[in-house]
Amino acid sequence: MKRNIKLKLTSKAFTLIELVLVIFILGIIISITNINIKKDRLMLGAKQILSDIYYVRNLAMIQESFRNSDFAVAKKEWYKSRWQLYFIKSAATDYEQTYTIFLDKNGDGNANLGKTDINIDREIAIDILNPKKLMNSGQSGVIDKDDKKATKRFNVFKTFDIEKVDFKGSCSGSTRIVFDKLGRLYSPLKNSKSVYDKTLAKSGKNCIIRLTSKFKHQVCIVIDPLSGYAYIPKFSNFNQQMVVYNGKTIECSKI
Repeated sequence: MKRNIKLKLTSKAFTLIELVLVIFILGIIISITNINIKKDRLMLGAKQILSDIYYVRNLAMIQESFRNSDFAVAKKEWYKSRWQLYFIKSAATDYEQTYTIFLDKNGDGNANLGKTDINIDREIAIDILNPKKLMNSGQSGVIDKDDKKATKRFNVFKTFDIEKVDFKGSCSGSTRIVFDKLGRLYSPLKNSKSVYDKTLAKSGKNCIIRLTSKFKHQVCIVIDPLSGYAYIPKFSNFNQQMVVYNGKTIECSKI
């Protein structure tokens, strides 16, 4: 009887080989999970930026209704003074990738905070998620990263692991997204000589913003310059996002 019990107990136990296989499989599962978490973090950042691109476009289209005499740039020169989403690496945030949303009141291309009254001279937008904060995570000469009005989520390196932002297509060479009063993609800014000389719609090319994480994963955001429509192209598989670029379908990472 004792012998039979012993045999039954032995038959239910794991062998060393089985334990090694279980550990190996668990390792693969954990590895895949970590990759997915990293990928999802980058995608969350891309979705936040996409949402803010639409926010800037909406602000640009209603801008004329609240322009006032305090602006240094004349009403007729709206094309020099627009709401914009500006990607920047600043000493104030240890040169980590950040972005800010601001109205360029004086047409100098910078997000000024206001030297006399932050509520009047300020150019940086109020955070729509918290009206006590601004849409800026810290910027040299503008606002300290530890300032109570700074918003950490706009430091996309710390929040979403995004370490680099590249502009391709019609907006190549830029670092900001600007829209005109009709919602069309526009190019900066202060050296504009006429209303439409900086519109990107005439290029016939999409603007592509490529986000690269510190893990070297990449996600592209595409903006149609004529309609202002922005979207994140779908992934054909886990690692491959295909984008229409110069009339050809190309992988995001190869643009």
